[in-house]
Amino acid sequence: MTNHQSSFKTSQPKSQPIRVGFDFDGVIMYNPLRIIRPLMSFLKIKRIVKRKQLVFFHPKTKWQKIAWWLAHQSSFIPAPGINQLKSLVNTGKIEAYLVTGRSTFLGTDLKQKLKFFGLDKVFTKVLITETNEQPHLFKERIINQHQLKYFVEDNWDIVSYLSSRFDKSHFFWIYNMIDKSIKYPQKYPNLSSALKKIAKQEGAK
Repeated sequence: MTNHQSSFKTSQPKSQPIRVGFDFDGVIMYNPLRIIRPLMSFLKIKRIVKRKQLVFFHPKTKWQKIAWWLAHQSSFIPAPGINQLKSLVNTGKIEAYLVTGRSTFLGTDLKQKLKFFGLDKVFTKVLITETNEQPHLFKERIINQHQLKYFVEDNWDIVSYLSSRFDKSHFFWIYNMIDKSIKYPQKYPNLSSALKKIAKQEGAK
């Protein structure tokens, strides 16, 4: 009998997308007010603002909430790199998670912005605290829960905290002109630059 060579090809296992977390204000959305964050950190250090460095304000009264809502309307346009993000998601290179430290009552505003800018289908999950949990603790818990390999954040205090808590996750910091002198190995001027680095490290084209 004649032996015939099999014509079947061994299928290659499909690589799993990399799980990447993103903050919203200042990362996904350009926010000019983020430039005052280094000033707020300085005021906390000098005890002029009497809150610990990693304690963030959550409004409670009606007027505080109105003022806080207005302040967050400064996130008015998607950041450079949004099309790159969509491409990486659509081609299965990354699995994107939106993890925001916004106060609970801003959840509706968040959903409206995502839908308005066509970002509501980009993220595998959109996560906002339901109990006004402090942002650094909320993000630490979510990164653990979803095993995020990368996280992109614009608040230096949060980046500093998270990077000290994880060995296998990588934290990319989006700096601004005031705090850019801070030394940190993975700092970038915008979302686009951070995504290019992630794509390069993961071999994505």
